[in-house]
Amino acid sequence: MSPIASPSDTDALPVPKRRTPRRFTQVQRLGGWLRRMAFLVHRWLGIALALLMAVWTLSGIVMMYVSYPETTAAERAAGLDALDLSQCCAAAGLPEGPLERVSVEMLLGQPVLRVMTEAGPVTLGLRDGAPLAVGENEARQVAATHYRNTTGHDAAVAIEPVDVDQWTLQLRRYAPLYKASMGDAAGSELYVSGLTGEIVQDTTRRERFWNWLGAVPHWLYFTALRKDGALWSEVVIYASQLGTCLTLTGIYIGLRMFRRGPRWTPLRGIAMWHHWTGLVFGLVTLTWVFSGFASMQPWGWLEGEGAGQEIEAMAGRAIEPRDVVDFAAALAAHPQSGVVSAELAMQQGRPWAIVAGRDGARIRASLPNLADAAPDDAGLAALSRAARPGAEPVSQGLITEGDAYHYSHHSTPAVLPAWRAIWADAGAPRLYLDPRTGEPVGFVDAGSRGFRWWHSALHRLDFAPLRDRPLWDAVMLALLAGVAVLSLLGVWMGIRRLRRNERV
Repeated sequence: MSPIASPSDTDALPVPKRRTPRRFTQVQRLGGWLRRMAFLVHRWLGIALALLMAVWTLSGIVMMYVSYPETTAAERAAGLDALDLSQCCAAAGLPEGPLERVSVEMLLGQPVLRVMTEAGPVTLGLRDGAPLAVGENEARQVAATHYRNTTGHDAAVAIEPVDVDQWTLQLRRYAPLYKASMGDAAGSELYVSGLTGEIVQDTTRRERFWNWLGAVPHWLYFTALRKDGALWSEVVIYASQLGTCLTLTGIYIGLRMFRRGPRWTPLRGIAMWHHWTGLVFGLVTLTWVFSGFASMQPWGWLEGEGAGQEIEAMAGRAIEPRDVVDFAAALAAHPQSGVVSAELAMQQGRPWAIVAGRDGARIRASLPNLADAAPDDAGLAALSRAARPGAEPVSQGLITEGDAYHYSHHSTPAVLPAWRAIWADAGAPRLYLDPRTGEPVGFVDAGSRGFRWWHSALHRLDFAPLRDRPLWDAVMLALLAGVAVLSLLGVWMGIRRLRRNERV
């Protein structure tokens, strides 16, 4: 017989308590939403950008050892013939307007006057005073002369007109251009300006190969994109901004997940390794992607005013046609052995000649006798004071070692010793002069100072204790390898996530 429950039995049964729902404040709800958004933003930005971040990192390793091709002033000088003004000089019809720079060189076997104006460069023959025409045949001769002077060998030159290619994207102001293939074992190619007859670019097969793995992907420097400078700039700026956001959200997530639960990380497999590498290399990743953003000087940030006003003040006055006539006559009257180029320089209202040898060494010479006239300390101090009238430098003198703003960095040598002048007014500007010639070789103002620290220091680890090799190589390679692993793990996680979505 079934037992019948009595009232006392019923009262003894436990009654479950109703759980009161937890109430969240608006701040707590907002915080939770932001945390969820951080995870989502990091996930989908990682899917979109992790491969690009890996490419930036790996190409940075290449750029440590192979820089973008560039024809330096010293390389140009090495390819020039020695000055011969024995049949000089006809009255050249100088262009109207201010003359910003005037120099004399040899071109196609005759002396020429190179003049830089506000409208661009002009090249005039000094034998007849007429502008020089440079076509394919002339470009071939220019390239052959340069190659013979720099290597000691002749070459069978093949000439090809080019509009713009991967290695001349910033040289369109010298158009038309001619590419001269030298046919040597190094695969040397020279670019000759049809406007001025100058060698404006040189590359080798090795440089071209490694730059396709280095500077080109690192700068997103693809011809089709870089032709439109404004579009290229926007792409780089916004890609690096998104990369910064990706890194910041990753650092936040990595710290939030650290020691969450009984283990150091709650993650497993690839996600665990991504978490660990992010904790170790997240900060350096942030500094590199943000300093890459800073390199573009976006929207005027970190742009300095430059030394234009200081250079004009040091000159004292503009170059006049009479100065050019006297300059050419002095060069004709006083032949200088080993000189391949001479530039007319105006300093404190007085004209001087800056002459250069084939080794690229430059000295200042007086006019009209072309005697060696390197400025002494008093002359350099006077130039410094003239650069900023009414503002006396608080410090000036010769430096024999680099400082925080004027220093050599691997493939970029600085002129040393140098004369340095420092002012205490707004921006604490610094001016560096070449003590051999009195020419400015460096200038620092508020914008360039910010660029030095926000870009150069962070992007290349340009700190004095780290600049010396092989220490710099060891530190950079270790950090770049860590960031590369972090990015590649992110790529693999993104691929797995997309595959999972496909299966669903």
